[in-house]
Amino acid sequence: FRIEPGEVAAHLCGHAWVREAVVVAREERAGEPQLVAYVVAAEEAQEAQLAATLRAHLVGQLPDYMVPAAFVPLAELPLTVNGKLDRRALPAPQDDAYARRGYEAPRGELETVLAQLWA
Repeated sequence: FRIEPGEVAAHLCGHAWVREAVVVAREERAGEPQLVAYVVAAEEAQEAQLAATLRAHLVGQLPDYMVPAAFVPLAELPLTVNGKLDRRALPAPQDDAYARRGYEAPRGELETVLAQLWA
């Protein structure tokens, strides 16, 4: 799949809670790159719900493979002396940066049977 991090960042900046954003691919596990969004949040943003809210915002606009796995809030984006983004200074995402889904009970008879098979 072709992923344009700039396009993902542009969609993030369309949310009211985001002032600035940058998206990068990071290899957290060997050979498994994941998209990580670094976000400078607006004042009205609720940091506790930031990852889940931004993920929900992007799911309706982008394909699943372009939705970042983690959303890291920053006070400001780190810059080099030349005023460019310092990618090496971007921190690794903490556990709370990942948007996680809560448990959803099976709906209907078929999902119940499948859930029992996999239990």
